[in-house]
Amino acid sequence: MNYHNPYQQNPHRIGPAKTSYVIKLIIFLTLLISLSSTILTPFFKTNYFVYYLGLSLEGIKNYFFWQLVTYNFIESGNGLSLGYIFQLLFNLYLLWVMGTTVIERTSRLKFIFLFFSSIIFSGLVALITMHLTNKNIIFAGSNIGLFSILVAWMMLNSKETRIFLFFILPIKAYWIVLGLIGLNLLSNFSNMQMVPFFTTLTVSLYSYFYSVVIWNRFSPLDHLNRMERYLIYTSRRISSKFNRKDH
Repeated sequence: MNYHNPYQQNPHRIGPAKTSYVIKLIIFLTLLISLSSTILTPFFKTNYFVYYLGLSLEGIKNYFFWQLVTYNFIESGNGLSLGYIFQLLFNLYLLWVMGTTVIERTSRLKFIFLFFSSIIFSGLVALITMHLTNKNIIFAGSNIGLFSILVAWMMLNSKETRIFLFFILPIKAYWIVLGLIGLNLLSNFSNMQMVPFFTTLTVSLYSYFYSVVIWNRFSPLDHLNRMERYLIYTSRRISSKFNRKDH
């Protein structure tokens, strides 16, 4: 059986040979804002980074509309601990590797549109959840954009694609993606953290349906292929009708 190794030409490489400036910019902004927030906050009474850049109902009421995007560039935490650094670097590593693959298989523009549209969409879901549950909180975290890219990466690969877990165990890629999302949802739900629960759920579904309808991709889950085939057929019919009207 053949196993997929994206770095088989250089087994010692830990990431892509080339990285788009878009990925570099996202990683740089996330590192800069997250570390600045964590390091500088102890010197102030208020975490100004989270207050102005994190997503909240109060912020939107004060016309801080940029929060619908900037909340994704802050990895929230309780101080500069080893666990915090590991989580931040792990998220950015996945974004680097998977995001680069998505750009290579689609385009830079398509990646940008998916990334930011999914962040904004999930941000709106977060605000609705805060309003319905009467939770006056500030929501921030880089997981939302990451899960969007992970699902897109899963959809762009075949179901037989395998990656080496811990560089030893070959596991089907989609099981790892679904496992990460499932564990995150279970953790949020068990702790009754409804805002991150619904944002993670909706961004995963958004990226999935976007991949099916816009990119005409089938998922690695066979029992969903019939529905996906219908969605692709319908989207093509609608698109062809609009193209006829334009002519």
